[in-house]
Amino acid sequence: MLARLRYLLAEGFEVASLSGYDDASGQGNAKILFLERDENGVPRVRSEIFDVDHDEMEQCSRLFLSRQSGAQE
Repeated sequence: MLARLRYLLAEGFEVASLSGYDDASGQGNAKILFLERDENGVPRVRSEIFDVDHDEMEQCSRLFLSRQSGAQE
């Protein structure tokens, strides 16, 4: 998830939100929600689901929040 988030941010995608749950009840405990524009510039909401551990989710959260606040990684 962290690699995908870095890619999306580097390519200029608008990442709207991250979510993650710290439980082992099943696969897909984290999600990235972002906008992808088609050839006409019309935005589409996309989501991708990931299996992450606590440490990776923490890193994703820090990166996302640093970008939201305008700070550099």
